[in-house]
Amino acid sequence: MESKKKDKIKENIQDVIERIFNEHVVAGLFFLAIILINLPRSSSTYYNLRVGDIAPKTIRSTVSMLVEDKEATKKRIEDAINNVPPVFDYNSQFITSTINSIKKAFSLINPQDPQSSKDIFFKTLKIKPSPTLYSRLLKYDQKDIITYATLALKELQGLYIVSSVRELYKFTPKKIIVRDIQKPDEEKFISKDDVVDVLRAKILAYNALRDEVEDAGLRNTVWDLISQLIMPNLTFNSLATQKKKEEAAKKVNKVFFKISKGEIIVRSGDVITKADYLKLNALNSIKQKENAYVKFLANILLFLIMSIILFKIYEITKAKKNKWLKKTRILAIAETLIVIQFLIFKLFNYLASVVSFSSADFPQTAIMFSTPFAVAAMMLAIMIDFELAFLTSILLSVSSWLLTSADSASNFGLYVFFGSIVGALSIRKEKTRTGIIKAGLYVSFSSVILIVIFHLLKGGQLNRSLLTELVFGFGSGIFSSIIVSGLLPVFEYIFNMTTDIKLLELGNLNNPLLKELAIKAPGTYHHSIVVSSLAEAAASEIGANPLIAKVGSYYHDIGKIKKPMYFVENQTDGINPHDNLKPSISALIIKNHVKYGVEIAKKHRLGNYIIDIIQQHHGTSLIKYFYNKAKENGLNPKEEDFRYPGPKPQTKEAGIVMIADEVEAASKTLSNPTVAHLNDFVREITNKIFLDGQLDECELTLKDLNKITTSFVNVLVGIFHHRIEYPDEEKQNEPNGDNKKA
Repeated sequence: MESKKKDKIKENIQDVIERIFNEHVVAGLFFLAIILINLPRSSSTYYNLRVGDIAPKTIRSTVSMLVEDKEATKKRIEDAINNVPPVFDYNSQFITSTINSIKKAFSLINPQDPQSSKDIFFKTLKIKPSPTLYSRLLKYDQKDIITYATLALKELQGLYIVSSVRELYKFTPKKIIVRDIQKPDEEKFISKDDVVDVLRAKILAYNALRDEVEDAGLRNTVWDLISQLIMPNLTFNSLATQKKKEEAAKKVNKVFFKISKGEIIVRSGDVITKADYLKLNALNSIKQKENAYVKFLANILLFLIMSIILFKIYEITKAKKNKWLKKTRILAIAETLIVIQFLIFKLFNYLASVVSFSSADFPQTAIMFSTPFAVAAMMLAIMIDFELAFLTSILLSVSSWLLTSADSASNFGLYVFFGSIVGALSIRKEKTRTGIIKAGLYVSFSSVILIVIFHLLKGGQLNRSLLTELVFGFGSGIFSSIIVSGLLPVFEYIFNMTTDIKLLELGNLNNPLLKELAIKAPGTYHHSIVVSSLAEAAASEIGANPLIAKVGSYYHDIGKIKKPMYFVENQTDGINPHDNLKPSISALIIKNHVKYGVEIAKKHRLGNYIIDIIQQHHGTSLIKYFYNKAKENGLNPKEEDFRYPGPKPQTKEAGIVMIADEVEAASKTLSNPTVAHLNDFVREITNKIFLDGQLDECELTLKDLNKITTSFVNVLVGIFHHRIEYPDEEKQNEPNGDNKKA
């Protein structure tokens, strides 16, 4: 009784906490933490040094400066010019005017003056005169020639025709700009693949003519005429193209070389050069404190916008499909990890500054490269999914140089991004605690490779500084995996999360809770093992999570530990306690195994995956055996009193466990079934569950149900394969009632 009171108080406290810490409060606390972590500190101004003076100490830039990189600007302008699509003038009325020219040419033929008519005919059409063609045209009815010529030419209506498509591919862009000569102010972008050459256009016209004209002589005559009239309707406009290139060049922003915050301007004892003086003079002209706060505000706003956008992307694409986790919990986990990652960035940034000031020759980048930057990405990949880890990696990679002095490592943002992705990808394949260390090694190797690439891009050579960076960079992945190994159990406990790693541990049949089930309820234990085989096979078949389905099956009936003898699979002496109970009491006992199961799962912190499957594996289904028994006894029972409280399965995995549970329990009544019999048997049970509406909320499609049926049959065939029915064996016709399972 005392234990129940404590559990009730605990649940009430959790409900209050969930109401207070809603998604808006969690997000607000997150941004407050980020602001506090990154508040800028005031800094002093530089000394008034002149050219030729000796620097009294090592001076670093406390802000960032921009110096134009003229070569890069020139390259950017060239790229912009090369990416301008060429402009082509399009004669949309070409086909119509050609058809009208044919009609006009034939209307001008005067039988009384054949020679003059012939000259006028070809002049009107603007093609080379041909007496032979003219005489052939006069042999046929003019209306037929005009009709078929019109039909063939209209096949080309709307096509973009050039003399040769090769002329398009001398331009870099994949699209071209088309301007109708009738509407020169309107422009249209089309793909190069939408343009045909004259030869292709002629083939299309001839095919149309061939399909319609059976008379070969007439067809050839019409073709000889129109083949000379098919011309390009796209013409390259060099002046318009050049104008667009000039406009694109004007829009290009200049490229500036960045002198980063924390970068050494001059070292202690060095003579101030003209370049040093210009840098120091520029820095002295800046109100550093005001600049720092303005930049901080801009960075925080950018971080805020990026955070909202990236999480909304995740919410749209993935989070709404993730029914295991509430939005608030996903937010809390992700934001807590981002804050921890920021603290790690800040710590190593501070260490880099300390080491750099105490030892000017030691590369500051080495300390930055040793930062365990993949902690948040790896944790999110384990606890939630890769998609959120990927989006968080984008946020952290940008923030690593926006909100810290990671500018000292010019490629640190890319370093953080690619390393985090490697960590998240690697951890997906590893399902054990030791696998975390292996994933950390992958991150370490990727860090080493990236450092070498950055060094080569700068044209550097093998030196002591590079070796130092490689050694420290290799430590980044090791440090990340060590921190993840320590944080993961803490997060699993605090957020009551069940990761794949924890699922594997819970799936160990030597788990104390499963051992207790095997001792107290051996029939239920065996039933759960078979259900797990069915559920795992089905989940693999339809693309659900087989590990969740398997381990959830192990524990779905864990509540039967409390009253095992009230379930038929655990009755070995032939005594059924339900014989002396009212059907309503029996139904209540049966329903309570779900409630007890949830309580046991929460007590042992089995996690949300397992708790949901325990709670949903019967949905709101009817306990038919005792409902029918109550009706037989004339008690006029209410159906809702004999239904499980639910909810219905919310995920594919929970739906699979529900079907597998029903199929396994009912399969005990079978004796030496054939494959066809098994198929009909499983399909019948699945259909009953489906028609009862129990699968309405779990996104299982009819296609999925067919695959599930097939996978169940394959497993059951293996189970029944070695069963031998002895002559004296009596078939047990136990009622396929709900007192066998929950």
